[in-house]
Amino acid sequence: MSDTPPDSPVRQGKQPVKPVNDGREDADSDPFKNARPTLGLGKLMSTFSAGNLHNFHGDKVEERENAVDDSEDMPDHDAKEAKGTGNYGRRSQLHSRGNELEPMMRRIKEKFPLPFHPNIRPLTVSDLESCVALEDAAFENPAHRCSREKFEYRLSVCPELCLGLFCTIVPDKAREAGYEISTLPVAHPVETGRSDGAKSVLVAHIIATRSHAKTVTDEAMDYPRDFRTNKRNVLPIGHQEDGQTICIHSLAIHPKLHGCHLGKLIMLAYLQRIKSADMAKYCALICEDFLVPFYKRFEFRHLGPSEAQFGGGGWNDMTVAINELPIYGGKGWQRPK
Repeated sequence: MSDTPPDSPVRQGKQPVKPVNDGREDADSDPFKNARPTLGLGKLMSTFSAGNLHNFHGDKVEERENAVDDSEDMPDHDAKEAKGTGNYGRRSQLHSRGNELEPMMRRIKEKFPLPFHPNIRPLTVSDLESCVALEDAAFENPAHRCSREKFEYRLSVCPELCLGLFCTIVPDKAREAGYEISTLPVAHPVETGRSDGAKSVLVAHIIATRSHAKTVTDEAMDYPRDFRTNKRNVLPIGHQEDGQTICIHSLAIHPKLHGCHLGKLIMLAYLQRIKSADMAKYCALICEDFLVPFYKRFEFRHLGPSEAQFGGGGWNDMTVAINELPIYGGKGWQRPK
């Protein structure tokens, strides 16, 4: 699923939407806070802990922390060469050669007529409504969507395994530009009392749980119906706290931003974060046939047809050993030793 794993297999024409976090949760709740991010699969990890990320609107490109690295949309050989140069960190002047925006920036400008200030952070149950709105927009087939109750369960019991890509939008500016996106009405304010009423709007997300199995099963995609009152899950379904496989159930990108490579961006960010935090041994997902090549780009191995019957079945099992994920440094891909 180019942007949505298990519970919400993504279809190329419909991108799953990811809930935006309002940032109100305690920073100490972030399990990755002390993890040292590495540069993964396209320098994408510099999107965390500062550095060379860009904020763009119109022809202006300025350095901004906690933004998205533009190199992830470059052809792999070009990105590798660029990252090997000493002045790569200053590429935010992007094009002294003529104010021309790079491909991703141009696409975003075409699809998003507002300042684009992306931010990636863990999701919490406060992002529930945004996740539901994104999933509904991303998956045309209702059988492939994660239900509201299942979102509530996963965001309550394992929010540290769920990640969202947000963008700040000022509602009045959006109305002036005639821009609408389904996750805006349910988005949280960026900060209380802000005069322009800016909101943190979810545009992509990854939702996951832990499992004892090495592949995604129907049991892993299920959930205990009494989770609100029974805090100890002793059933072999849903999130298994001591499981060593992280099962991705949904990778969704809002259709309004299809073609901007946000699926690649958030997937790279997610894999590098779980690797840096040493959270589990494996990461697994299920996807449709046409998405197998997409996930292979992230080192996932295709194990063949999946036994999972979620949404009618027809899935493929994909898995990767987290300790085998590449680390990306300034000189290119580095395999673990």
